[in-house]
Amino acid sequence: MGILRAIGRFFAKIGRWIRDTAWVQPLLIVGGIFALIFSIPYIVDGVKAAFDSGNASETYYYNHRISLNGSEKDESDADKLLDYIVDKYEGRASQDDTNKYGTKFYLSFVQKGCVGCETVQPGFETLEKEWNSGEFKPTNSGEKFKLYTIFIDEETDDTLTGTDTSFKKYFWYNHAEFFENAATAVEDRPYFSQQGGSSSNYADLLQKIDSATDFQTPTTFLIDFDNIESPTWTYGISDILFNFEPKGGNESSYGYARTLMECWNHTGIFNGEDK
Repeated sequence: MGILRAIGRFFAKIGRWIRDTAWVQPLLIVGGIFALIFSIPYIVDGVKAAFDSGNASETYYYNHRISLNGSEKDESDADKLLDYIVDKYEGRASQDDTNKYGTKFYLSFVQKGCVGCETVQPGFETLEKEWNSGEFKPTNSGEKFKLYTIFIDEETDDTLTGTDTSFKKYFWYNHAEFFENAATAVEDRPYFSQQGGSSSNYADLLQKIDSATDFQTPTTFLIDFDNIESPTWTYGISDILFNFEPKGGNESSYGYARTLMECWNHTGIFNGEDK
C-alpha cells in the first residue's frame, strides 16, 4: 500500500506542475514560431547555395546554349548552326554566317544531371577565363575562344509525346548525315589511336553518335575550318571528345583546360605525342 501511495503522490506532483506552469507552454510555442521565422532566411540561403553549386555547370553551359526550339520545322538556332557547318564544309556558307558563327569552335552536346558534363565543365570555364594568357594561348594569335552548347534534353515548344525530346525526334534526323559520318571523320586522327583505336571504349562512344537514342553526353566536337588537313576533315571535324582525361592526370579545372587547349592547338595527345 505504501508503494501505491508513493506512486500516487508522484503523479499528483506532475499534475500540479502541469497545472501551475501551463502558462509557460504558449510562450514556448510562440518562441519556437519566432525562432523558426528568424531562421528561414538562413535556411533559404543554405538551400540556394547548395542548389547554385549543384547547377553551376548547367548555368555555364546554358550561357553558351544554342536552342533546339523549332527543330520540328528544322528552324531552330541549333539547326541553323549545323546547317552552317555543312554549308561551310561544302563551300556555300555566306559571309554573314561565317562572321556570325566563326570558323573554329567547340560544339558540346550536354544535358541536365550529366556527371561527365559537370566533370569537364570547369575546364571550359577556366580556358575561357585564361584564354590568351600564360599557358593558354592559341597557336594562331588572334583566335577567340568559342563554345556552343546544345542541351539534348531541352524542353521545347515542338510537338512531342511520351519521352520524346526535340533532339531525338527531330534534330538528329534533320542532320543525320552529319552525325552518321562523324565517327569515321576522326578515325585517322592521332587522338583516335591514342585512345586505343577501333577496339576501345572511345570507338564505342563514337558509334553512339550514329544513333538518336544512344547519343551520349558530353560529346564535344572541335570544328576547325582554319586548319583543314589532307585528307580533308569531314565537316571541319578535327576531333571529338567525350568525358576526356585532364592533361597530366591532374583532375583540376586547369588539367581539363590544358587538354582542351591541346585539342584547339592540335598539339600533345592530339598530335600523336604521348599522354
